[in-house]
Amino acid sequence: MNEKALAGKNAVVTGASSGMGAAIARRIAAAGAGVWAVGGANAEALGETIDSCAAAGVRAGGKGYDFSDGRQAGAAVREGAEFLGGLDILINCAGTRNFKALVDTDDEDIDFMFEVNAKSYFFASREAARLMVPRGSGQILMIGSVSGERARANRALYCATKAAVHLLTQSLALELGPLGIRVNCLAPGLIDSGRVKVMLAEDPDQSKKRIAGIPLGQLGDPENIAATVVFFLSPENDFMNGSIVAVDGGSSAG
Repeated sequence: MNEKALAGKNAVVTGASSGMGAAIARRIAAAGAGVWAVGGANAEALGETIDSCAAAGVRAGGKGYDFSDGRQAGAAVREGAEFLGGLDILINCAGTRNFKALVDTDDEDIDFMFEVNAKSYFFASREAARLMVPRGSGQILMIGSVSGERARANRALYCATKAAVHLLTQSLALELGPLGIRVNCLAPGLIDSGRVKVMLAEDPDQSKKRIAGIPLGQLGDPENIAATVVFFLSPENDFMNGSIVAVDGGSSAG
């Protein structure tokens, strides 16, 4: 694949302060895309992502937004497109987790999870489509989860939000594909970053159990996801639309 496969493209990446989002932003910048990195409250981490992207020689900027109001994702896309001078790629990667039993899940948990994990994707995608449709081209990539395909106890809220992302992907692929816009979803498994890293470090026994359930015998790395993202977006992959692809070491194969 061409080292600069995304040269001349402009991309908005949500969830870009750390973890998978930061790795994705850096990798697509290295592939030649200008980047608007959308973060949250951690301004220092977001600044590091932006600096890393700029070091690749592309136009790079970004800003923190509060996705507890999903509408902010639409504003992030608009401002990113204005900064970059257009929009070719939207990567919806913002996300949070809530692993509680149903009876312990309160109203605020439900509202927050759907705002961040589902509604922000819808608002961002709508804004991106409004910019892409008149041009007849563009790509929207959702970062979903294997939990959007496979249910687990004490994960009802998280699974529901990710399932919403997966069906949103397929619905938009049907709607926007004829207009020249491809929409796909990458569904990671257990990735060693962010909250997952903290969660597994706090419970070594659970960590060993989860790793034992991965045929490759190891956790994923944010760079695994970022590398796959570049393939999703590259010209060599121009016939993929409406796909949900697991990158999980084989854990969902059984």
